[in-house]
Amino acid sequence: MAEESPKKTGKNVLIAMDGSKHALYAFEWYAKNLYHPDDNVIMAHCAEPGVNIPPTTMMTGNTAMVDSLLEQHERNAKETLQTIDAAAGKHNIKHVLERLHGPPGEAIVKAADSQNADMIVAGSRGFGTLRRTIMGSVSDYIVHHSKVPVMICKHDDEHVKLK
Repeated sequence: MAEESPKKTGKNVLIAMDGSKHALYAFEWYAKNLYHPDDNVIMAHCAEPGVNIPPTTMMTGNTAMVDSLLEQHERNAKETLQTIDAAAGKHNIKHVLERLHGPPGEAIVKAADSQNADMIVAGSRGFGTLRRTIMGSVSDYIVHHSKVPVMICKHDDEHVKLK
């Protein structure tokens, strides 16, 4: 009789986390409804430096101000990583933190590919049509470019406003 290969019990789950209430809601939903102790959970955080630096600051060549804004960005990223760790700790979920770089949608899809993710979990901010058209939507990008199933959790607080 041939030996069967061991069955994979857990999933590789990449959870897109930016520290917002929308991302935390998506994580909480996953933790309460889908999480299995054998899952390999990758909490991915993508924060692009320079996004909050006004173009006029960059054009003036004020390096001290740019450095100060970049330092603040780094402090914010560290706080977000601590928030992510605390959320996972609340549910006793073993996880790996992965800090991503580049445009968030692209970085998340690329990380899911490199981590052999079985699914991606992300929140949705509920931007209106105009803002989503101008800024683009990270969740929309993920849904249309991911090779694996994607779960987008919509936070009721924001989506009620759109009705």
